[in-house]
Amino acid sequence: AAHYQLALFFSKVWTCQRDETKTREKLAAAFTHYSATHSFFNEVVKGNELTLCLVCLDLSNLYSSVQGEEGNAKALFCCLDTIKAFAAGADEGEPEIPRSEDWYRQMDTVATGVEDNVFKLLRSLVKLFDDGLTRIPYKDIYRVSLTSKMLVPKTNSSGRQLVRERMSAVHSILQSTEEALSKLG
Repeated sequence: AAHYQLALFFSKVWTCQRDETKTREKLAAAFTHYSATHSFFNEVVKGNELTLCLVCLDLSNLYSSVQGEEGNAKALFCCLDTIKAFAAGADEGEPEIPRSEDWYRQMDTVATGVEDNVFKLLRSLVKLFDDGLTRIPYKDIYRVSLTSKMLVPKTNSSGRQLVRERMSAVHSILQSTEEALSKLG
């Protein structure tokens, strides 16, 4: 929790520095604390799904503020790290943790944010870096991810079931994107 608070602090103050050296120090501190927070919540996902998603989104936003292919790619990988949080039924045999309506509403909001961020980053990577000079065919990855999104069936569910289905759909998009990237080596 302390790392997350410090990461939030440094991610806010790095843009306010007048001196380039101080800016780099604050940005480096933000990355260090976000990375420590990310490592912790990535290991203890069960019961912390919402926090993992928020940390990944914050870290993704920080990476995307760094211009260039590497920053956008790392931002995308941060979003893909939320796949564990959206894994529907991944822990078969284990009892489901009781969740409040508030948790479901928040996860639905976060699911939308993760999905939007993934597609925003992929579009940005396609637009800026899919020119034949990069070794990663971002256009193909975007196409795979979009196909996965379009294959999600429309349902008439509501409440918790709708959120579970939405989480499963986001998991499917993240999984197909991750698989497309892993095929590249």
